[in-house]
Amino acid sequence: MTNHTIAAPIRTWAELLDTDREVLNRTEVATLLDVDPRTIDRAIEDGTITVVRLGRRLLIPRRPFLAAFGVDATSRPPSDVS
Repeated sequence: MTNHTIAAPIRTWAELLDTDREVLNRTEVATLLDVDPRTIDRAIEDGTITVVRLGRRLLIPRRPFLAAFGVDATSRPPSDVS
């Protein structure tokens, strides 16, 4: 396992599938879904997106996020063009 203290942001589905990071932040998820971060905030509030709260930080577990879109950690989404 590597130290992700200063991890590069995940910007594509390919990067998401290739990483060993277990959590994402809301900005990364917004970038992946091509939506405004406020849309992610609303999805978190209504329970659509699962989060772990660590103080004021909201961490989005990678595996449940992928599962919500029918993607497992070993496959690529069909619409991935990145």
